Amino acid sequence: MQTWSRLILFIIPHWRQLFLSLIFGGFAALLWSAELALTFPLTITFSEHRTLSNYVRNEIEQSERLITAQTAIRENLDQELALLSEDGTTARQKARVKVLNARTGLQQKLTTIIFRVWIFSWIETRVLPKLPSDSFQMFGTVFGLVLVVTFFKGLCGYAQDSVAGCVAELVTMDMRQTLFRRTLQLDPQTIAISGTPKLMNDFTYTLQQLSAGLGDLGGRIVREPLKAGACIIAMFFVSWPLTLMLLAFIPLAGWMFHLFGQTLKRTTRRSMESVGQMYKCLDETFVNLKAVIAFGTAGHHRRDFHRKNVKNYQQSMRMTQIRAVSDVAVELLAVFAILAVLLPAGYMVLRQTTSICGVELASAPPTFPELAMFYALLAGVIDPLRKFSKFYLIIRQTGVLADQVFLQMDRTSLVPASASPQWLPRLSRCLEFRDVFFTYARASHDDSLDRGSVLNGLDLRIEYGEVLAVVGENGSGKSTLAGLLPRFYDPDRGVVEFDGIDLRSVRLRELRDQIAVVSQDTHLFDDTIRANIRYGKWNATDAEILAAARHAHVVDFTDNLPRGLETPVGEGGRQLSGGQRQRVSLARAILRDPQILILDEPTSAIDAESELLIHQALKDFVRGRTTIIITHSLSPALLEYVSRIAVLDRGRVVAMGSHLELQAACPMYGQLFDGALRSAA
Repeated sequence: MQTWSRLILFIIPHWRQLFLSLIFGGFAALLWSAELALTFPLTITFSEHRTLSNYVRNEIEQSERLITAQTAIRENLDQELALLSEDGTTARQKARVKVLNARTGLQQKLTTIIFRVWIFSWIETRVLPKLPSDSFQMFGTVFGLVLVVTFFKGLCGYAQDSVAGCVAELVTMDMRQTLFRRTLQLDPQTIAISGTPKLMNDFTYTLQQLSAGLGDLGGRIVREPLKAGACIIAMFFVSWPLTLMLLAFIPLAGWMFHLFGQTLKRTTRRSMESVGQMYKCLDETFVNLKAVIAFGTAGHHRRDFHRKNVKNYQQSMRMTQIRAVSDVAVELLAVFAILAVLLPAGYMVLRQTTSICGVELASAPPTFPELAMFYALLAGVIDPLRKFSKFYLIIRQTGVLADQVFLQMDRTSLVPASASPQWLPRLSRCLEFRDVFFTYARASHDDSLDRGSVLNGLDLRIEYGEVLAVVGENGSGKSTLAGLLPRFYDPDRGVVEFDGIDLRSVRLRELRDQIAVVSQDTHLFDDTIRANIRYGKWNATDAEILAAARHAHVVDFTDNLPRGLETPVGEGGRQLSGGQRQRVSLARAILRDPQILILDEPTSAIDAESELLIHQALKDFVRGRTTIIITHSLSPALLEYVSRIAVLDRGRVVAMGSHLELQAACPMYGQLFDGALRSAA
């Protein structure tokens, strides 16, 4: 129920449209029962070969005779009560109670008959004079009424479905927006654990299915019970005892719906998981398509996708089978309910009696037209309930989908915001890592996924304004160290301080406003070069963007393009080369004018010319700001503006100093530098 209560919170803002949908659904239900009730005059015309006026007059006369007879019986009972005093013997008191009960039942029957006379008298005086007296004309009039009622019923149903669909789309849009906002509040590690394919599945397939379910819920799923309710109310006027017999089957139907719903709930979860696995397979294949083509592994990926596709097919078939079985079971229950109600009704009509086995079921023997109308109304109840069996499964499925979305919304970041953040001034003294330990979170409890500790008691102090190069072998913890500063991650133990202030105690926005990051994998947005540079500072002027582009040597290649800075870069920046993308990324960082600049392998995957231009741009830009350059190799161009070099090994700083000092004292550094020179050569 918690899932539905949370879902209601998204529906409440659209309560006006929802209320309008319910009104249309109510009108559709009333017109449905009226449409079925019109079988009554048709049955009179064809089965008894008399006019509606004659039928009404005959019913009034029979009811009046019944009133006279029942009144006489009541008077006899009153006389018996007068002879039986209240203070008599126990036998007399029991006899008095028996007579009182008989009189009460008789009075209820009299009330029902009097009400019946009143209804037929009102029809005789107010309705019949406006209807044609000829049987065929009456027949045509009723058919015309059926056509009009059916038209307006369909119109109301269309209006309800349209408004309900609008509400469903608005609710889904709000949920998608909320899910997107809360996902952006997560840290990169938390998002990586769930995986991009699963997130895409939740944003697309899950929410689309949820929207369809909510549309049905506000439209047909609401309308069908209303139609059944309207028919049940009409059936009470025909025979309330028989109607109560029908209602006795509702708990059994509810139990069946619950049983099938529980089974479908489990199957829906498995189906969603199988769809997520297909998304993952497709994402991995298309992202690494060049490798797939180059290594000729398309067959392997086809087989892997086939296995996941078959699994999804099996789960979908399981859902289809559950729905099919539920249809058969509900159909059998519906037929059983119809027989259980119509058999006693048919008995009373054919035997012209009002009771069965001493149980009074009617005040007067029902007629065949009344039985026909009762059957039509009964069908009007059973048909919506039969449809509702499918809709109940949709309700359970919708609950599972909503639960999946809320589960994603409720994910907590591994980098929590401070409950009482302190103000963070501009960096003026130093950055310091003290006894820092860090291990990446695992996606599951599978020990094989444990990468082990990445940082192991790391200590490092970076003075304000210095340019620090962090070098080391792959896996030594260089990128992890850089990710701790903008709080992409938080240390498991130890502390990272900003002028003596623990980064975990400040606002993330204030911290990240002072930092710019240029990573090795540069992913640009599918927009123009100018827009991608402006991403570093949204309120930047065109002059500031142009200055940053010149500083990063972006204009060196945009001046040769027909549209210059307005050139689209394509999806992921694929219209530009690796070096051009990296220069755009650097221009974005320059435009931000950060206090702290983090460069994570900025020149590892670009050509020599672009590397030289980037180093030229950085040589001027790093002055007066704290810069951390992550690299596994050092080039002479980089050494021109690096203040100090830190050597990392297995998550610790094993050496620190200038280039010459480390060459003389640190064999590991010498190997790294010599390897870089050989690669450059």
